[in-house]
Amino acid sequence: MTTPVLPDSKQIAIDLLQSALGSTARVVGELPDSAGFDAELPLVRILRIGGTAGLRGWADPSAIDRPRFSVDCYALAKPALGAAMRLALRVRGEWELLPGQATADGIVTATSEETGPQDRPEEPNTGVRRVGMTLGMSVRPPRTVS
Repeated sequence: MTTPVLPDSKQIAIDLLQSALGSTARVVGELPDSAGFDAELPLVRILRIGGTAGLRGWADPSAIDRPRFSVDCYALAKPALGAAMRLALRVRGEWELLPGQATADGIVTATSEETGPQDRPEEPNTGVRRVGMTLGMSVRPPRTVS
C-alpha cells in the first residue's frame, strides 16, 4: 500500500497565480537576492504560514489540505506610487477565481481571505513598497480514474 501524500499547495498557488497574472508580475516562493531584487519587480511572494490537513487516502473525498498563506506584493514606489496596492488588489481578485482550477498536482476547491491588502512597510529609503494579505485555500489531490 502506498502512503498518500497531499499536493504541494504552495506550488499550486504559485503556478495558478503566475498563470493568471502573466507578465504583470513574477510569483515566487522566495525573494531574489538583494543584488537582483529591484530588477525582478513587481513580485508576488507566497509563504505558507500554517493551515490544516485531513488525509485518509487518495480515494477518500475527505483528503484535503487547507493552507494559510502570507501573500506579499512588491513594487517600486516610483514612478507609480500605489503600484504595490494595485497589484495586491489584482492578486486578491484572481484568488477569488481559483476554485475549480487545477494543476497536475491538485485542484483548488475553495479560497478564503483572512486579512485584506494592507501596507507592510519595507526598510525606509529602499524605494520599494510592499502590500500584503493573509489568504487561504482548500486543495484536494487530483482524481485519477483507474
